[in-house]
Amino acid sequence: MNNLPVILIEVVLIFGSVLAFSIWQLRSIKKPNPPPKEEEAPPSPSPPRHPEGQ
Repeated sequence: MNNLPVILIEVVLIFGSVLAFSIWQLRSIKKPNPPPKEEEAPPSPSPPRHPEGQ
């Protein structure tokens, strides 16, 4: 039972190191962001309809 604190500290350090390393590696592999989409212009209004029916 005297070794329990040492074992717990070792387990926490190992899992913390693995977690920190995996986060570091995942952050270094950044996915390239797609280019920003061009803003579409609002549709132009349709020409007014004439009552004659052209």
